[in-house]
Amino acid sequence: MLEGVSWSRATADRPAGRTLVALLVTAVAFYLYRSTLLPGVDFGDTASLQALIGAPVLNPRDAYPLYYAIGDVVWRIAGGEAAFGGNLASAICGALACGVLTWVAAELTSSLVAATAGGLLLASSYTFWTQCVIAEVYALHLLMMGLVLAALLWWDRHRTRARLALVFGIYALSFGNHLMTVLMAPAIVLFVASAPGGARLLFSPRTIATALAIAAAGACQYLWNASYLWALPDPPATLVAFASAFWFDVTKSDWRETMVMGVHHSVLMRRSSMYLFDLTQQFGTPGIVLALLGLGSVVRRPRLLLLLLSAWVVPFVFAYTYNVGDSHVFFLPSHQIVALLAACGVAALLALAPRAWPSSAVGVLTVLSALVLAYPVWRAWDTWPAVDRHADRRPVDWLSAVAVNLGPRDLLLGDVNWQLENGFDYYTQRLRPDLNFTRATDTILTLPFLVRDNLADGRGVYATPIARQLARAAYGDVFAFEPDPAVDSRPLAARLSGLPAGTLYVLAVLSPYTDLTFDQRELADATRLLTAGTAILGREPSYTLIAGRVGERPVLDRREDLPWRAQVTISGVDLDLRMESWLPSDTIRRAGFGQVVANRAHVLIVERGVSVVALAPDGTPRLMTYASSLFAPLPRYRLVLR
Repeated sequence: MLEGVSWSRATADRPAGRTLVALLVTAVAFYLYRSTLLPGVDFGDTASLQALIGAPVLNPRDAYPLYYAIGDVVWRIAGGEAAFGGNLASAICGALACGVLTWVAAELTSSLVAATAGGLLLASSYTFWTQCVIAEVYALHLLMMGLVLAALLWWDRHRTRARLALVFGIYALSFGNHLMTVLMAPAIVLFVASAPGGARLLFSPRTIATALAIAAAGACQYLWNASYLWALPDPPATLVAFASAFWFDVTKSDWRETMVMGVHHSVLMRRSSMYLFDLTQQFGTPGIVLALLGLGSVVRRPRLLLLLLSAWVVPFVFAYTYNVGDSHVFFLPSHQIVALLAACGVAALLALAPRAWPSSAVGVLTVLSALVLAYPVWRAWDTWPAVDRHADRRPVDWLSAVAVNLGPRDLLLGDVNWQLENGFDYYTQRLRPDLNFTRATDTILTLPFLVRDNLADGRGVYATPIARQLARAAYGDVFAFEPDPAVDSRPLAARLSGLPAGTLYVLAVLSPYTDLTFDQRELADATRLLTAGTAILGREPSYTLIAGRVGERPVLDRREDLPWRAQVTISGVDLDLRMESWLPSDTIRRAGFGQVVANRAHVLIVERGVSVVALAPDGTPRLMTYASSLFAPLPRYRLVLR
């Protein structure tokens, strides 16, 4: 029994053993992410990142030079659409982040089983998975922070200045991705300074000079962004003005200073429930218990405890007090540490087993190892259909619907919500460069001349609802707006009216966006149609869902103000209904705010507002549509000068 335990530890202590399991976890994670990868463009920040993949010039506001450089390389190797290249870059970085965490966990625990469990827990965690299938910077951030942790532990084995320089080098390289990098600084300083002789080494003039030189080299990644300012026709006149303009845009100081520590004190206590929901969503209750056990097991290793606590507390406090609509992604660095602590908890369990059951230690160890490895595998199996976006073409289909039948002889005034606007930027740059697209906001002072000249040239001029509103506010009745029948923007009930009686459907109503009109009558008419008047929805609790057969009373009617999950079988189709957000504070969720899974296939991403899917008898979607939502069909108007 003791030989088996010592062999396991010896194997974990060998670089070859750690490397092997790290590569195995990397391969598993990449398989998960590649299989569920979004194939093309998305909305919001993701679209803005995708639009800049392969761009030769970045302005300071774009930031993220390291991410764009990696995305550019991946896109040029993989080929295809730039959006796909950005998405694939995230999948690669995310898989590597899981592998690096596995290596770090093996270093901390001397247990390959514990390390593998920790790496797979991160790989299967809900939010991290959703960020690894789209173009986003968080997978790369966790990869870089994992590499910093690995370098710190490597330095701790032989505390030389050269190894410390490697820590500084990786940390400086991470400057080129996300500003959350700064949150790791306290952990680095505390861990190094708490080592015997570490403070003297860290604060020696030679080390400080080395650190400053490496930091300056890392900051040189932003020369790519800074070159934009130099190339302006009227660049900043002085070095101070240049630095001020650059820093303002790179850090986005105009809005970030209102968000850091920006959560009102009256809301802070309520956020504890949000965090508990979020943490459970990532790891489940057993994962949290393992992390707490791991935290207890490292108490006797004060420097390791200091490292892990400081690496968790600082990003946790930042995310907890960050006044932003997608706080769940800012908890990711703290989740990375929770996964490491869970690995420590697994190692503590495996170490406890021989002492608790000495007569049957080998059998107990085998069973425990199987259970702790099966748990993240089960979580991956359970999470997979809810995060699977490999067939998600909603963004490009929505954009194509707005631009339908428009050719080079037409002009579209395409003012839309900012998340949709980023999608349009990508669409017009990469997919429809022939589309004549501008915004009424950008041309409001000369709009009558623009419209008149285009109409005189025989072009059709079209406008979105926001563009129409802007034009009317500025110019009154100068323009006439005629609804364009080429765009199907019928009310929800009209779009659902062709469904035969008995068709299986799911309709979800989530707290709508405050900046989008919520049409209660449209919802009431649609639910009256679907349920033959037995259930009529209007303004409802945050998470409301009905499911059943068209023309009948709903089989499931659930209305709550807290997220929930339910499983029900209707007409032989197994439905898994998941409310995966925290409303109303969640305003941005790239993976949607809820999910509908039918027979383990992802059939509907639930958005804020109204989301509906009608299913065929085998559970495949026959109709998916939205109302009072970002993805709701958008009317289009043809402009005529009066």
